[in-house]
Amino acid sequence: MAVVGMLVPDDILQRNVWARDFSDFMASIVPQIDCITTLNIKPDVNRFYFSILWAGSPVLSVISLLFIWDGWRRRSALMWTAPLKAALLPMGLAMVVTIAMLQVDWLVEPSLRLSKTYFGSVLGRATLAQVFVLGPVLFGLGLTVWLLGWLSGYIPRNIGKQHHG
Repeated sequence: MAVVGMLVPDDILQRNVWARDFSDFMASIVPQIDCITTLNIKPDVNRFYFSILWAGSPVLSVISLLFIWDGWRRRSALMWTAPLKAALLPMGLAMVVTIAMLQVDWLVEPSLRLSKTYFGSVLGRATLAQVFVLGPVLFGLGLTVWLLGWLSGYIPRNIGKQHHG
């Protein structure tokens, strides 16, 4: 996706009706896209790029699930063997960061240099801006799988096996 971020022309929404329609459709599903557009830092290119990122997030979720399943199957992932009290603080911090990323206007201000780096430069858009989409998607997926592991009893059983041989 970094390559896509680097190749998106600044006037993509003005020259292509399909891109504008696609971006409007994605923004109707994901409010973050409108928040980024209202920053008015290269709004057309960022609107399209974030629409592409969010449209690709289901593919990222499937790939991530395959990696999680492989770690689960091998029992090599620490997430499946961590005691609940040891995992609550990192998960809580990750949740706060994720909520902040989803609500872009809490995290960025158009006059800040950081915001201009994220959304105004080709390199920032291609690399750093992905955190605003990929972070929440991966965290949400990880939290769901982790909670299912606890609720199903899979994680407690693994912890019990570690302590009892």
